[in-house]
Amino acid sequence: MKALLIIFAPAIECEVMGCLEKAQVKKYTRLPYLQGVGGHSEPRLDTQVWPGSNSALLVVSENASCDKLANLLKPLKQQELEEGLKVFAFPVEEII
Repeated sequence: MKALLIIFAPAIECEVMGCLEKAQVKKYTRLPYLQGVGGHSEPRLDTQVWPGSNSALLVVSENASCDKLANLLKPLKQQELEEGLKVFAFPVEEII
């Protein structure tokens, strides 16, 4: 199994959710409000100096499903360079 952590600007949520639908990913955890500082964009700290926030999805699924979703998200990254999209993958072991 694999996990994908998908961090994105709320402005592209519909497009990200469309990728999940195309990949037939039905199970995920949504993190609707995140603040932080990345390496390729302005901080999103929801303050007057650094306005804005991000959202995230955590998808845990079989490797093939995660790979399919990641491949669908790659073109979106190229289209939405200004809005921001990052995808991180890591192996998962279910313990309980």
